[in-house]
Amino acid sequence: QTQSIRSNVLPLSLTTNSRIRKRADYTFSFQGEAVSPIYARLEAINRSENIGHTTDPFINHFALFSGIEVKRGGGDAEEALAQLAVWLCAGLENHRQLAECTAEDLLPMVGWTVVGPEWRLYMAYRALNQNGVDTTVHGISA
Repeated sequence: QTQSIRSNVLPLSLTTNSRIRKRADYTFSFQGEAVSPIYARLEAINRSENIGHTTDPFINHFALFSGIEVKRGGGDAEEALAQLAVWLCAGLENHRQLAECTAEDLLPMVGWTVVGPEWRLYMAYRALNQNGVDTTVHGISA
């Protein structure tokens, strides 16, 4: 089931200055003993809601770190990449808000597009450019 992204972390369109609404098909989250102290700290400061960047009431209680966009064989690879890029950009912005840090201090996020049998890996990161901070998504070749 695809999930909607919270509007406060969606990227803005450069042409219309409106929020770009896309969804991702799958995601990975941090769970288990290794990260339970982090969730406990977030709960102690009343930040246990909206940890993830979806609107789903269950999933938004978990830190999400990746995304996978899937299309059937013959599907549109560019559309899959556009959806994944929006998901990764929203994830980076969500992490920035949770960490209360500058965008340049964020670790990159990775995601995949799957069109038929073809998997492609992408990395998204925030960096300074001539206009301020920008998010870049790059394909990673094997």
